[in-house]
Amino acid sequence: MDTQELVNYLDELLYDSTGKHIDSLQVAILKGVLNGEKYKDIADKYKCSASHAKDEAYKLWRLLSQTFNEDINKSNLKATVDRIITKNTAKNNYGFMVNNNKIDQVNICRNSQSKIEENEDIISDDKILIDSAQKKIKRDTIPRLMKLGLNAEQIAEALDLPIQEVRKIMS
Repeated sequence: MDTQELVNYLDELLYDSTGKHIDSLQVAILKGVLNGEKYKDIADKYKCSASHAKDEAYKLWRLLSQTFNEDINKSNLKATVDRIITKNTAKNNYGFMVNNNKIDQVNICRNSQSKIEENEDIISDDKILIDSAQKKIKRDTIPRLMKLGLNAEQIAEALDLPIQEVRKIMS
């Protein structure tokens, strides 16, 4: 994955988790850090102070840490994201085919407890990714339902979403 793909991946995960996309300074911070730049260099490119870039980076690391349930900072960002991506794609190496929140096929070559535990972790990760994708689809559907004349309460009921979330997206 190139830097832009990693930034897009992180943006999607953060959006699925928070309902908000990353802003342009956060994009600059992610790209800069992934390319080995210092906060001062990132700030110069973004035309802000180094302390502002550093403060915003701290907020971003905290948000990413909450999203991934791991401590993420400037020095471990790339390794952590690489590990998460690898973990999420490792399911293909274990014969899992995930579709609609269920496992269609499991092929486990060895009957060892550690392999079974690894596979359970993968299933759990897949469920989280599927749930996030389903939430994104529901949120993306709201504007189309608005065009059909449905009100916020009807949309919330139809999509099984909290009314506050529907109203937020509608505004």
